[in-house]
Amino acid sequence: MKNKNIKYHKSNPTKKYVIDLRSKGGHIMRFKTYDLANKHYKKYVDKLDQEKELSESFDWSFDDLLYNEDHGFKQNEHTRIQNGEILESTYEKNIATLIETLDVKINGKRLGDMQVKDLSLKDIKLDLFPKLKADGVNGKERSHKTLINYKTCLNSLLNYSILAECRIDNPMIGFRLFKNKNVEHEKLLKPKCQRIAPEVIKKIINELPAFRPHGPSMQLIAIFALQTGARAAEQRQLTWSKISFEKKSVTINEALHKGSDQLRTKSKNSIRELPLSTELVNSLKELWLSQGRPEPDNYVFPKNEKGSIKLNIHEDMFSWYGFLQRACKRAGVDFITWHDLRHFFASKMLQTYPDNIWKVSQKMGHATVKITQDTYGHWIEDNLQKQKDQEDMEKVNWY
Repeated sequence: MKNKNIKYHKSNPTKKYVIDLRSKGGHIMRFKTYDLANKHYKKYVDKLDQEKELSESFDWSFDDLLYNEDHGFKQNEHTRIQNGEILESTYEKNIATLIETLDVKINGKRLGDMQVKDLSLKDIKLDLFPKLKADGVNGKERSHKTLINYKTCLNSLLNYSILAECRIDNPMIGFRLFKNKNVEHEKLLKPKCQRIAPEVIKKIINELPAFRPHGPSMQLIAIFALQTGARAAEQRQLTWSKISFEKKSVTINEALHKGSDQLRTKSKNSIRELPLSTELVNSLKELWLSQGRPEPDNYVFPKNEKGSIKLNIHEDMFSWYGFLQRACKRAGVDFITWHDLRHFFASKMLQTYPDNIWKVSQKMGHATVKITQDTYGHWIEDNLQKQKDQEDMEKVNWY
């Protein structure tokens, strides 16, 4: 009987027989003949079976894998935080996602109570993720983007389960999430670039309250995000020492992430100096004077709370998001997120520098130019190219 794990590929004329051992902790390998591929596969699987017998005493459940005090996933992630590999806020979000995942029932049994070695690709594809998709907030389905996050977190846990010797393979290998084509079509008809078009953003800004009881103008806070592309975490941590009225610039070198005390930026390229318009500089000067010429280490946009300027309390972001949503509702436009203000900045920079994606990437503080290109490249509107295409079309001899 033929080994179904061996695939035949014409693309490589010398090594046409392929085995994919990634799900078992190995690699993709190519062989000249079927017999060589089959021999290697059996040898590899036999070795894994022997190792599996040696580790049968582990028999951990998913709860054990996550919470074990000595060798659990949480303990491993704590070590990674201490080593500076991940942010504490990233850890908190990922663990929360895993806890929700382990509460899902598969075949009537809670995933957290199942033995790690018993989870199959069938369980993941036909039971776990359909339930995760259906069980969103307020009875709504979870988005494709959210499901990708669940997949990433579970994949990390299962990769760690191999290191913890709970199982010999990762059943997530080969599992794909497919988008809802109807939802994707709706997005194509009304893409993000339309939801944050200049005329829409102007309506939202006009609806934002000019003043808050105990803090800076909501309009100014939003305009700063629009004109600098600063991330919310970067804007929360911004102090007056980073604003230069003389140079008309702002230096971004820290970020206060939600649920964390760490101040490092998202990547090394996130450390950057950005120019400020004269209008924005004047607004910031007025804010500085209204705050009583605060010390350099005072926050530029402190919390909306009595005495927050003097106490130097940083913003928790919920206030900003709440004001933005109310402004969208009053303006009669689709809701946007605070991060969409950063997307608006990106769209304007791409229009300003259509032939210099590297400069746009620098201003965005992206880790690589590829991130900028993949995320925003399709937003560039090259009117000259469209005009040329139209002229070329007129030259076509159709008959």
